[in-house]
Amino acid sequence: MDFLKKQKDVLLERFALYLPELLENLKKSYGEKKGKEIFKRVTEEKFKKSYEKIKDLSLDEMMAGEKNAAEVFEWELRIEEKTEEGRKVWYEYLGNCPHLKATKKYNMSPPCEAVCYNDFELLEKYGILKAEEKSHILKGGNICAFKISEI
Repeated sequence: MDFLKKQKDVLLERFALYLPELLENLKKSYGEKKGKEIFKRVTEEKFKKSYEKIKDLSLDEMMAGEKNAAEVFEWELRIEEKTEEGRKVWYEYLGNCPHLKATKKYNMSPPCEAVCYNDFELLEKYGILKAEEKSHILKGGNICAFKISEI
């Protein structure tokens, strides 16, 4: 493995562990309930900084951005656009999750609460989108799948 590939792998792993480690450390330091509460406040403050950049994007633009990010982070991502009940929706199918790979490698709790569920909660709270889980790899699915819709 060449040096650049090794560096990329290290950076990807550090990125993948950032939120799961933060949540785990806060729960260890402050207890389950208080740790989660602090985590939610910290990540919401971080989200607010990004909000200005995304608040005016259409979901079409956001989904296109997801495809670009997936390549960088080595996700296996497929997005299907459909119309249901006269409304546009997107089905996002995710595999090869770098967060899950990293947390498994270090015997940590699954990253779902810290990464996906927290993101979706904030995106809904701020009126960006609604995500509904359709399949989950840790619940017997072969991939994670979410239905994304406008609020």
